[in-house]
Amino acid sequence: MTSASPQNHFPEERRLATVLFADVQGFTSLAEQLDYETVSDLIKSIWSRLDAVITDHTGYIDKHMGDAVMAVWGAPFAGDSDAERAVTAALAMQASLNEYVQTLELTGARQLQLRIGINSGPVFAGYIGSRNEYTVIGDTVNVASRFEQAAEAGTVIVGENTMRLLRGAFRVRRLSPMEMKGKTEPVIAFVVEGRQSGSSRVRYGSLDSLTTVMVARESEMERLEILYRLAMEASNPTLVVVTGDAGLGKSRLMMEFTSKLEMDEPSLALLSGRALAQASQVPFYLWKALFHSFFGLQDASDPDSEREKFLREIHKLWGRQLGPVSAIEVAHLVGSLIGLEWPGSPYLATYSAPEARINRAFELTRDLLQRIGLERPTVILLDDLQWADRGSLDMLAFLCQAAGDRLPVLILAGARPEFLRQQSRFTNLAQIIRLPPLPANASAVAAAYPNLHAYPEPFLSELAARAEGNPYFLEEMVKSLVSAGVREDQCASESMLIRLRSQMPESLRSMLQARLDSLSREARSVALLASVVGRVFWVGAIMAAARSTASFGTGPLMSAPSPVVDRVIQDGLRQLIRAELAFPRAGSSFSDEQEYIFKNSFLRDVAYSLIPNKNRTQYHLAVAHWLSARNDTDLKLMAAEHYEQAGALFEAARQYNAAALHAQSRGAVTEAASILARVAALRETAGEKI
Repeated sequence: MTSASPQNHFPEERRLATVLFADVQGFTSLAEQLDYETVSDLIKSIWSRLDAVITDHTGYIDKHMGDAVMAVWGAPFAGDSDAERAVTAALAMQASLNEYVQTLELTGARQLQLRIGINSGPVFAGYIGSRNEYTVIGDTVNVASRFEQAAEAGTVIVGENTMRLLRGAFRVRRLSPMEMKGKTEPVIAFVVEGRQSGSSRVRYGSLDSLTTVMVARESEMERLEILYRLAMEASNPTLVVVTGDAGLGKSRLMMEFTSKLEMDEPSLALLSGRALAQASQVPFYLWKALFHSFFGLQDASDPDSEREKFLREIHKLWGRQLGPVSAIEVAHLVGSLIGLEWPGSPYLATYSAPEARINRAFELTRDLLQRIGLERPTVILLDDLQWADRGSLDMLAFLCQAAGDRLPVLILAGARPEFLRQQSRFTNLAQIIRLPPLPANASAVAAAYPNLHAYPEPFLSELAARAEGNPYFLEEMVKSLVSAGVREDQCASESMLIRLRSQMPESLRSMLQARLDSLSREARSVALLASVVGRVFWVGAIMAAARSTASFGTGPLMSAPSPVVDRVIQDGLRQLIRAELAFPRAGSSFSDEQEYIFKNSFLRDVAYSLIPNKNRTQYHLAVAHWLSARNDTDLKLMAAEHYEQAGALFEAARQYNAAALHAQSRGAVTEAASILARVAALRETAGEKI
């Protein structure tokens, strides 16, 4: 990487970027009918509007070429969701132009339309030409330009790399493979038809600064492909459990497979949810996360509007196929499982026995999934199953049992090995894929990281040996070396190799600790405070924990104005994102409720282990206060656990009792009994009646 010269504002470097080309169709023929001054005024007016759309969506305007424009996301600055912002900008540009031309009185002007091509991938960013202009060049740029040329007026074409980064955020239609000059293989492309009304996949924004290729998983991908095809022809859901130790790439394998499915089957319905250790006792949390994501529900929203939205979405699915079950009954029974309350519901009042109500809710959930499956191919993605609550696992087992009505759905789940040992019932219900370690050799490292192909073989072999087949450990080592600026020529000499070998960590834990230690004081403090909350955390909880300590980040913040606290925490979070240690939930903006996730649960554990024991009590207490003040009742159970860890046993018992009552109201009798057992244990610990 070349540093910026005094005349150049940005460094010359290789970057991952998303490139957009847009061309105003019909402008050339229209210009032939107008005088030069009118043409100039018209094109200036058009680009003043469209440029504003690009910059509002954080794009960098590279250049104008008459009636065309080239814009870039990811250079000179990277964002948390560059590909998604580029496609969103493309759709907004089309809407803006359509709206503007309808106001024009010029003959033929109202027929003006945009055709847009977008592609993502590696580029070289730097200064070229006699004018020393900053731009990006490379194959990624050329392909984006050709996509624009191939697009029909009024459409947006995106490439395969861009499609992979979008992760189901838009409705797309796959095109026939395109032949392109200079390409040995046809290029895959898609037409964007609009944004998904509900986000089918829980998505977190990543900068993806390091190109990685999944290696040595071909047989697993082939088996998943076969199982998917069989599932689409089966009568009952096909459950596939991908299992392996932490860091072996369970989530990566499932992500790569479902991303490929989304490209092969653009109509795919993908419902996703992740179990969390911090929510392992929240009744039906896994299905709550899944349905809240699929239907676009927000925990912090007004309960009345969320009930109305859920009911409206259920009505859409029932629509033309009413059947003997009403949409209202489904909304009330299934909604009660995922935390929606229906005061005075006659459907809920029908069931005096909680078990009967739960069983009916399970049946209607199956009916609901069947309605979704009638519309399009359906895949359910469940991650970290080892932390799922009992109610969620009971629902999963119920869905996998044989039933009268056909339900061709693939349920793809990731879990650590202990899950199958503890939940032996799923051994007979599931197809099991066990992930082995990756090959510990230099060729595997070079294949996984194209950026390292020029590094000497002994150096790559050393990386492979240290990683011991764990791709997460390998990735963190590679990122650490790249961020430190270690070049291939530095690894050629034996003396440098010995020096680097001495600096390489011996374990994943030491690697992650080193990565955290390399952060600024603010970012490291944010990471540690976030770890108190859990793998998933919220900005407001970090702020609460920060205010509970006399010193945080750059100094005392207990009495600092809120904007100062906001700025320090924002800066720390940005650094965590740039380091790819934590990611914001896609579509959210900076606020108390903004959600983030640590890249890996083990990373969260390492960060938490770095907090001095003497400080943990006050942090847990502050987080507990913040969680207990939220509208979401399920967060109060998490609050109870934080109160318990803070030693506030009376308040913990109070919150546990409230959570138990809420679980009972949802029919989750087993969970309620488990929570009340925690209260009894607290009483015994306290030595008095709480």
